[in-house]
Amino acid sequence: MAQGCAAGAAAAAVLGVALMLGGCANYAQNAPLYRQNVTLSNTNSHLKRQLARAKVEIADLKSDLAHKTPRMATLPPKRLAELFTVAAVRISSDTRAAHLKNSPTLNGFRVFIKTLMHGGMILPASGQFTIQAFDLANGVKHPLVGRWIFTPSESKKYWYGLFGLDEFGFDCPWKKPPLHALITFRVKFVDALTGRTFTTQRALHVDIRGTGLRSE
Repeated sequence: MAQGCAAGAAAAAVLGVALMLGGCANYAQNAPLYRQNVTLSNTNSHLKRQLARAKVEIADLKSDLAHKTPRMATLPPKRLAELFTVAAVRISSDTRAAHLKNSPTLNGFRVFIKTLMHGGMILPASGQFTIQAFDLANGVKHPLVGRWIFTPSESKKYWYGLFGLDEFGFDCPWKKPPLHALITFRVKFVDALTGRTFTTQRALHVDIRGTGLRSE
């Protein structure tokens, strides 16, 4: 009985030593992989901490910028609701190619824009106008004919209140004339009183025969 127990213990010891040696050999073989995994894990944790700190710094910078940036002075919404204010902008069909600054040839657009209240009534309004003109038939490579920006003080000079026009008429010179008569105009208007932004778009046929190009 004792001999059997001793034999079993010896066998177990041999098995344990074998497993130990096998484990050591396996570890030695895979040690570079283990070290690589540990390094990647540490790097990942480090990057996560950096990202968290960066997010906090960005939030602090945004907060500081918001406090340093002066807010546009305007009336509160309740007070604005009591006033006549702009509700929409519209590109007038009077828009056309023009001889700007007495040019002998057509050298730009005169873009007419109406600023409207609710119900469509015209309301002269100061603000910044951004006008774009696209010759979409010219293909996707060069559809933009021009882009023009008029500040609130500049836009006041382009108001046409005589002869029942009651609209802005902006002179928009082009560097190169469009190749086609169908022009798409886009307008963005930022109201100086309310700070609201209005956009509109309209495709119009303009007479470009004075450029030496054929009107299509």
